[in-house]
Parts: sequence; structure tokens; C-alpha cells
Amino acid sequence: MLPLALLIVAGIISCKNAEKKERQKVIRVEKPVTKVDITIDTSNAFNQLFIDSSLVNGFLAADSLSDTLVNRIKSFYNSRNYQYAWFSPEGIPEHTISFWNLLKNYLNYSKDSSVYSKPLSSRMEALITSRESVKIKNDSAFQNLELSLTKFFYLYADHAYAYDAGFDMKTLEWYIPKKKLTLEAMLDSVIAAKGQFSEAYAPRNPQYTALRSKLQQYKTIKDAGGWPRVNSKVEEMKTGYKDAAVLVLKKRLKAEGFLEGEDSSFTNIYDTALAGAVNAVKEVYGYKPDGKAGKTFLKDLNVSIDERIQQILINMERMRWIPIETRDSGRAIMVNIPEYKMHVYENGRPAWDMNVVVGKESNNTTVFTGMLKTVVFSPYWNVPTSIVKKEMGGRPSAAYLERNHMEIVNGQVRQKPGPWNSLGLVKFLFPNSYDIYFHDSPAKSLFNRDKRSFSHGCIRLKEPAKFARYVLADTAKWNAQKIDSAMNSGKEKFVRVKRPIPVLITYFTSWVDDDERLNFREDIYGHDAIIAKKMFLNSVGTTWSRQKAIRDSLQHIKDSVRQKELERKAQRKLDSLKRVGEK
Repeated sequence: MLPLALLIVAGIISCKNAEKKERQKVIRVEKPVTKVDITIDTSNAFNQLFIDSSLVNGFLAADSLSDTLVNRIKSFYNSRNYQYAWFSPEGIPEHTISFWNLLKNYLNYSKDSSVYSKPLSSRMEALITSRESVKIKNDSAFQNLELSLTKFFYLYADHAYAYDAGFDMKTLEWYIPKKKLTLEAMLDSVIAAKGQFSEAYAPRNPQYTALRSKLQQYKTIKDAGGWPRVNSKVEEMKTGYKDAAVLVLKKRLKAEGFLEGEDSSFTNIYDTALAGAVNAVKEVYGYKPDGKAGKTFLKDLNVSIDERIQQILINMERMRWIPIETRDSGRAIMVNIPEYKMHVYENGRPAWDMNVVVGKESNNTTVFTGMLKTVVFSPYWNVPTSIVKKEMGGRPSAAYLERNHMEIVNGQVRQKPGPWNSLGLVKFLFPNSYDIYFHDSPAKSLFNRDKRSFSHGCIRLKEPAKFARYVLADTAKWNAQKIDSAMNSGKEKFVRVKRPIPVLITYFTSWVDDDERLNFREDIYGHDAIIAKKMFLNSVGTTWSRQKAIRDSLQHIKDSVRQKELERKAQRKLDSLKRVGEK
């Protein structure tokens, strides 16, 4: 289970507690304006886009801001030597989307108009939705947008942490990295609790602290020389196998603390003790614990100690965007994309989880938050124009439409409800700008795989009927029998959720679980690789990431061909049953 989700879930509802009248707002003592950090320049800046100080001063003079807010914004840009915070030449950074989601969550619950701007909201939603094609320019439009986001960053914090006496507004200057460091310098900074990693600037959540504590263990491994690479001559090593690679594997697992014993006592035989250690690693690396060491698993084991340390540091930065912990009596849903898992929470505690399929590399599932409001039984699938063009040749023939149970209505290709439907028998809607939702799927075999990024961006559920029963549990007439009937009726039906449920889509590739085990997952969309190049002067793993992307693309092609063949076989079987029924 993912304990960091408890904090995220809590953050969604934190503003509810802020509404309690018996609590007193904190009167903060403002600290002096931060001096300009002249050690930051284009050679070491986190962002290569800079804004002129006169533009910042002009913005502050033109807007009717309080002296406190003016000084906070000045400090923010002084500490960055006037780097952009929210936009970069490469596009819209991950942390910008994280902040925008925090702001939207707060607005959903608080309805606080003082932290809402319709023009800003419209512009940001449009940019984030089309971020793949957005070209960032250092012009007046983006300059004003940059400064407006910083303004609302502080307005949001002033409201969201209004009752939290322990929160220091000065820490916000460190929420977005400012200067590149070497991996070694950043690691030393964390261990020594200096600079951006000092206690004074650390976010106040246990998950950040838990990750930071694991760094000492991995620094010790690094100082001892790291771990060896394991190269196997066979596709899969398992119990009874004998080879020199087995001995190397044992040393590798011992180095990370998963296998005990002296090197001199290790043999080259794959024994039950090694199988148990492999299972322990597999559980925290995201594999089914079958006791075997296959080629894909070894590729993850062969990621260097430097890259694992880098991965922890990157996810520590992500943890800065987790709000403070509070309590709530409601339900919440979280999907962690690299984990391929949905987590269900009740009363701020884990209830159950299920496997999911997320978007493939070319169709990323977006990180965002929303409210699950509607269940759709026996849904139509309105085929996106992009899929019609790329996979159906632009305008499918009448024969293609009939064969795939499709029709064209008002120029839109859609697939009729039924077991053949790509959305399965039910879907779950939480309004968002990215047209992402949960749904069933006829491709059930994909849920049994360790790596499950196969969709066009939406999230497929392994147990959709169970989820439907859970979502509608507080609606008396929607019992299990009626839900099953609606899913198989072949007639589309929309049902409003009585109490909308918060939904969070996240992207964490490293975290500490309830058993205090450090987990790692594959950077399936390359988000870590992008951040690494911006955070570190000597980032590692980029070559491996490129090679992995090529391999994954080839694998996706193979999987797509295989899946289409399975779908054709299923279609032939359905057609055969239909003909038998007609006779």
C-alpha cells in the first residue's frame, strides 16, 4: 500500500478543516526580503529562461497587492536570480501541473473566489491540455502568466495554511529547484541537511522524511562501490539453475540488503534462499513474486546505484507538493501511474486496491485531480478523431463498421454497447480537461502483466463491477444484481454518484511503503529523465532511458499486433455465436 496517498488524499480535504470557525488564523511575522542569489547563472540554473527584474517590479506596481505579498514575490524571484519558475524553454514543467492541481483542489472545496481568476484558469487549462505542442516564449504573454502564477501560489498558501502555525512561508522559495548541483553535492546536502534540504525548508510530511532517511543507506552502498551488474545467458534463472551469473546475482542482492551472508559462503547455485530474496526485491520493484530472475527484472536490478539515488532525490522534490496531513471521514481514489495500481481510501485509511492499465508512452495518462461524479453503464465508445485517422484510415468502410459494431452519428464514429466495446461494460467519469476516465476493458489478460501501459490515456480497471458497487454503495437501489443487469443491458445509462469522490492521478517512481520498504518503479513516461537533466550537473541514466524507450516501443508494437489478433479471434467467435442464434 502507498502511504504517501494518505497525505495527498488528506490534502484534498484540508480546506474543510480551515472552515471551522473555532480555529484562529495565524498572524505571521514576515521575514526580511531575500537577497538576490548572484551565484545562479546560465551555467548552473535549473531553468534557462529568465525574466527581467524591471518587469517583475512593474507587475507588482501595477497590481493592487499587499506589501506582504509584494515582498514575498520579490523574495521568490531574488532567490532564483529571476529565473522563470513555472515555464521553461522545454515547455510546461511537472511541478507547474502539480501546483495547478493543488489550486484546483482547494477551489473545489473552499469555493474561495480570492484565489480564483477566470482568465488565468482558462489560459492554464488550455496550455496544460495542449502542452505537448506549446511553444514557450519569453514574451509579454508568458511573462504576465509567470508572474500571475507566482501571485496565486502565495495567495493559495496564505489560505490553505491559514491555520497552520508551523508552516513557514519562506519555505515556498525552495519548492521549485533553483540551481543545478552534482549528484554527489546534492546527496551531501541532504545528508548534512543543508541548503534546500535543510530542516528549515523541508516540507512537513512523513513521506519526504522517509525518503530522505533512505538516502543514508544508499549513500553507504555508493561509498562501498555500489553493486555489480548481473548478465545472464538464459532468459530466466530459477531454482536449481547453476551458473556464475547466480553468484553475481547473490552479491547484487546482498549489496542492497536483500540477502544475508558472506560472499565466501555464496555458491553459483540458484537456491531457495536466493529465490526468497528475489521475491523480496520483486515486491518493491513492482513484479509478481515468482522466485525467478528474468531478463526484464535484471534490467531493473542493473540500474546503477547513482541512478537510484537520483530517483529518490527527484521524488523527494515531488513530495514537496503533498499538502499537510489532516483527517477526513470521506472516500478517495488514487492511481499511481508507474505503480499500475488504484488505491481506495476510507476515512483517510487504505481500504483496498486493484490493478489498472494506464496510457502507453505515446499516449501518457496525465497527472491531475478531479471528482468522480457519474457512472455510465453499457457505454458507447465515441472514438477519438486521432484514433479514427491513425488506426481506421480516416473514414472506416461500412464493412469495418459492421464488423466492429460501430456506427457514424453526426459525423462521429462510435462503438455500440456490448462485450465487444473497447470501454467494456461500464465507465466512470470525473470531469477534466484531458478526457480521461476509468473504464472496463475486454482485454482482461493485460491485467496479469507486471508492466501495464497499453491504453490510449484512460485508465482501465481490472475489477470494474466491484468498483461500481463501491461507488454506488450509498445508493440503495443500486445493489449488485441491478449493477450487473445494467452492465449487460446493452442500453447506455448514466447514473449520478450521490456523494462525488475525489480522484487523484499521480506519478511517483519511488516511495516508502507501510512496511518501511523503499519502492522503485520504472519511469515509464520519462518524467524522471526530464527532471534529472534540470536538477543535476551530472545526471545519470539518460542513455539507459533512451534504450529502454526504443525497446518499449518495439514491445508495444508487438503487443498491439498480438492484441489485435486476439480481438479478431474474439470477434469471429462472437459472429459465430450470433449466426447460431439466428438459426
